[in-house]
Amino acid sequence: MGTFTYGSRQVIHVDDWTLAHLQVAIGVKLHLKESFHLSWTNDHEGDGGRGAVWISPGVALVYTFSDSPWPSLNSKWVEALVQSANTPEGMTVLLEPRPLVLHSTSQRQGIWT
Repeated sequence: MGTFTYGSRQVIHVDDWTLAHLQVAIGVKLHLKESFHLSWTNDHEGDGGRGAVWISPGVALVYTFSDSPWPSLNSKWVEALVQSANTPEGMTVLLEPRPLVLHSTSQRQGIWT
């Protein structure tokens, strides 16, 4: 479990895989000098709450990973995160888009699962 620290106060706990994608997506927006909301849910804490921060250039961002290797990222997920930043809700920590998988037993029958 990694952490995303925004400024000196806001600490968000995020799994390393998600955090790596957020780092790239946030970097894209800030490189373009664009500000936006970052929204997330607190489902892992069991309270069903949510949070949001206003991300803007000039505020310190710290990404701390519990695992050291840099993963091969899912570019479609990064793209979806960047696009979500352009909505009224802002960049939302979305579930990773997964491709449809065709199982070999279903393929013979022509059924998608």
